[in-house]
Amino acid sequence: MDVSNFRKKYTDELTAFYQGGTFPENSSADLRFGLACQRNRVNKKGLTMVKKFEKTGAENAKTSQFVKFPYTYTVASNRCNYETDFYKDGKILSRSDFSEETLYMGILDKQSKGQAQVSGQIPGQIQSMGQERYTCKNCGHTDFMSKFTSGCPMCGTTYEMQQNYPCVSGYYTRPTVLSKKVYKGVMKFGFVYFGIFGAILGLIAGLSISQEQGYDIGRTIFMSLFAITIFGGGLLLFTFIMFNLMLGPMLAAKKMAQHSEVLDVQAAAATKTRMETDLKRYVPDFSYEFFEEKVISLIRGIVFSDDREKLTIYDGKDDLSFMDNIVDIEYRGAVEYVGSSVIDGILRVSVKAYVVSAFYHGGNMVEFKKQVFQVILAKKVKEEDYGFTIHAVNCKKCSGSFDAIHVKTCPYCGAEYHLIEDNWVVSQINCVETATANKW
Repeated sequence: MDVSNFRKKYTDELTAFYQGGTFPENSSADLRFGLACQRNRVNKKGLTMVKKFEKTGAENAKTSQFVKFPYTYTVASNRCNYETDFYKDGKILSRSDFSEETLYMGILDKQSKGQAQVSGQIPGQIQSMGQERYTCKNCGHTDFMSKFTSGCPMCGTTYEMQQNYPCVSGYYTRPTVLSKKVYKGVMKFGFVYFGIFGAILGLIAGLSISQEQGYDIGRTIFMSLFAITIFGGGLLLFTFIMFNLMLGPMLAAKKMAQHSEVLDVQAAAATKTRMETDLKRYVPDFSYEFFEEKVISLIRGIVFSDDREKLTIYDGKDDLSFMDNIVDIEYRGAVEYVGSSVIDGILRVSVKAYVVSAFYHGGNMVEFKKQVFQVILAKKVKEEDYGFTIHAVNCKKCSGSFDAIHVKTCPYCGAEYHLIEDNWVVSQINCVETATANKW
């Protein structure tokens, strides 16, 4: 997989989606669900939300990978110009600055090796994997995988096939300290004006030297060009060196100003190492980045759901009515680790997630608030299944596959399905801190 091209393609798909288009083709099943819930919430409020992700020309692309065969989880980042607008009846209610930010994207890929690797659900690559053979877990019938798209041809057991690979499992943005546009603008200004000033000084110096040594047109031109090169080039070099020397303090000042707004986030991010150290005692292949994405995905799923009492991803009794008017959530880039424990084989992790939420209570204003969600998640102690999706789980009894987002019993055999045995479940969530914000 070409990560760079895939990232660019998905960014275009995401922009088209937020301009009223279809769901991004390369989204994971869980991300598609979250996007669908948010679009439904925005539509019910009578709003139109438009997000724009435009290329800046400043690639600055970076990737980090975690491999757990057959899955490869990649966090890819790149700069983009980002903007969020809210409209009501065609009238603009809110528009964020069209600023340069860094877009972080979680990309999940799966390798096929001989027979299909089935872990929790059948892979969604039906076209490319259709000629591989699969054995029904219910009756033992073996056939080409393409024969199972409508269920087992012998016993009729149904298998959901929604997860396609590679897919984007989550994304978020963070502001950059100094955009390429600003850097180039300042450098261009300095080069032009100091270059002209240096050229004038060089011309004057060249003419003066030529007059002292006797006027000669050839010598005058040569000395003038020589002086222009020395003075002009010297000033340009001086401009470049001085600007970059000043750039450090400038960036530090801006970074400190930005940090004064996000000190809580910085403190939260500092708990990453402690979280990994603690949780790897129970789950050796624990990945902070993958867990972080799960937390944000679960929060968004709960926030934008209209029937939280039926959600299998939420098993709490909290009053979540404060979420009913949230129309957008921007992750601020940190999940703070509070603590963890294991009781009766169930791992419970307490974290704080830092976000900016957009609220719409009616009228002509969208209100932005910094929020800190205190979340307790629970899951049976076992290795993380990177390919798991709640929208295609397998029944432990008959192996039938079904969407379990609102279902706690198998629709085929009636057996109870306990999501906590396969995936993280939120047992408690509440907002512990709120402050007014423009965006960050």
